[in-house]
Amino acid sequence: MAECEIKDGVCIIPEGTTEIGDFAFDECAELISVVIPDTVTEIGGSAFSRCTGLTSIIIPDSVTEIGLCAFSGCTGLTSIVIGKSVKNIGDNIFKNCTSLTSICVSEGNKYFDSRDNCNAIIETETKAIETEANNLIIGCAATVIPNSVTKIGKDAFIGCTGLKSIVIPDSVTKIGDGAFARCTGLTSIVIPDSVTEIGRDAFAGCTGLTSVVISNSVTKISEFAFQDCTSLTSIVIPDSVTEIEEGAFKGCTGLTSIVIPKSVKMSIEIFSNCPALETLTLGTGIKKIDASNFEGVNLKVINVPAKKADFYKQRLPESLRSLIVEMPAEKKAKKK
Repeated sequence: MAECEIKDGVCIIPEGTTEIGDFAFDECAELISVVIPDTVTEIGGSAFSRCTGLTSIIIPDSVTEIGLCAFSGCTGLTSIVIGKSVKNIGDNIFKNCTSLTSICVSEGNKYFDSRDNCNAIIETETKAIETEANNLIIGCAATVIPNSVTKIGKDAFIGCTGLKSIVIPDSVTKIGDGAFARCTGLTSIVIPDSVTEIGRDAFAGCTGLTSVVISNSVTKISEFAFQDCTSLTSIVIPDSVTEIEEGAFKGCTGLTSIVIPKSVKMSIEIFSNCPALETLTLGTGIKKIDASNFEGVNLKVINVPAKKADFYKQRLPESLRSLIVEMPAEKKAKKK
C-alpha cells in the first residue's frame, strides 16, 4: 500500500491502492476517520485493529475480502457499512468493538445481508453453498435477531459489553461456540424451544447473567458453555438434555443449586470451582459422575430419587455419600 498521511485524525488512502495490508494501521490511536477509495479490493488481517479513535467506516463496493480481526479492538467504532461486493469476512473482525451499535450491509450483496434493519451481518442462501444459510455471524449491542435466522454463529457477539438483552427467535436451532462470550452486560437469556445445541463457551464470562432458561429441546450443553457466569445462582437442566460436556458451569461462583435430569452423560469439572453450590439434585440413571465435578464445591445436600440412594452411593465419592437425601416418590395420578 502506498504511503498515506494522517492529518487531523483523517487518512485519505490514495486512489489506485488495491490492498490495505495486514496490520497497516494497527494501534494507530491518532486515526479518527479513513477514506477508502473504490480501487481497494482487499482489507488485510488486523488492518485497523486497536484504532481506538476510529468512530465509523464505510467499506466501498470494490472490496471483496475483509481479513481476520480487521477492526478488532476499535473501542470507539460506532458504525460500519459493508459494501455490496464483500464475499469473504474473516473471524472476529469486530471483536471487542464495544461501542458498535450500527451495522449495515449494502443492498445487492449476494453473500451477506442486514435484513429487517437488524444491525447484524447474516449469511445468505448464496453464501450457504460454502457455509450455512441464515447464519448470523456478527452482531452488536443494537442487534435485533430476525426470525429467519437459524444459527447464531461462532463469536457473533463476543465481547459485546454493551449488550443488555437479546431475544432469540424460535427459528434458531443452534447457538454457536463463543456466540455471547464475555457479554458482561447481559443479565438474562431465554433459550427457545427450537434450540437443540448450546456451543462451546457460548455464554462463558457473562458475569452479569443472573437468569438462564434452557428449553426442553436442548440435547447438548457443550464445553464451558456457561463457565465463569459468576452472577448465576441456580440452573435447571431440562429432561431433553442427554449430554453435559466438560466445565459447562465451572467457576460459576454464585451458583447455589443445580438440577440435573435423568440419564445425562456427564463429563468432568461440570460445576467445579462453584464454592457457593450447596444443593445438587440428580435424576435417575446417571451412570458415571467423575470426582472432578466436586472440586472446589461445598455441597450440603445431594437430592436423589426415591429408592436410588444405594445406586448413587456406588457412583459418588465416599466423602459425599452422607449428603445423599432420597426425595419422596412422585404420586401417580389415580385413574378415573
